[in-house]
Amino acid sequence: MKYNIQILKNIAQGKLSRCLICGLFAGFALGAGGFNLSAQTTSGVEAQTTSASAESPLDELTFVEMLNSVDLGKNYEIVQKFQEKEAKNKLYAAYPPASKGGECTIELLRNREVLVITIPARLLFAPNDTELKESASKYLTPIKRYLKEPDLYRVMLAMHTDNTGSDQYREELTADRVDAVYEWFEEHGSPTQYLFPYALGDDMPRVPNTSMADRDTNRRLEIYLVPGEKMLNMAKKGRIEM
Repeated sequence: MKYNIQILKNIAQGKLSRCLICGLFAGFALGAGGFNLSAQTTSGVEAQTTSASAESPLDELTFVEMLNSVDLGKNYEIVQKFQEKEAKNKLYAAYPPASKGGECTIELLRNREVLVITIPARLLFAPNDTELKESASKYLTPIKRYLKEPDLYRVMLAMHTDNTGSDQYREELTADRVDAVYEWFEEHGSPTQYLFPYALGDDMPRVPNTSMADRDTNRRLEIYLVPGEKMLNMAKKGRIEM
């Protein structure tokens, strides 16, 4: 099995500037008080939603290209409503907010079309380890739902770490960890044709690495639920079903 392991240092091959890429993480969040759609839209990202070249196999797309690999065009509002409903009715129950004892977060990015689940790495791995904890299944099982129908979703696994250790160590750690997550889905019977792992090292911190708590925040797995061609085709007909 060939894994699509990509270190973000190759981001220059993508379609967005590093500044704009960081803006992708300023989306719509499920806060402690419940589902919140009042956050501001990331400026400029909508203009980057053009389809990647049809000549490029999906496995060869960069992280940014994959995020923008399906142009929803005028159908984006139908997809928005479906994604918002999916977050409220399914993901919010699987990943409760801090106010209900949860530690994961859910966001809606790219004009509320892309769902992102962020799972702290410590819930999946012991410190400096690359073997999944037995309890990791609790956090990965809900994602199997989004791999059942080919290209309804393009599921991206983005593994991050903090700035501790050498560049090589950080790159290898995130690569080995995202491999372990990918293999978990394989071993648990999920189709992986539309599952794409990315090892991002420490190049996309959510906060500066200035404290133990901040470094803990930066060590994370982000799971992107990107609308695929099948969802686009459903949206064109006016109804999306799973």
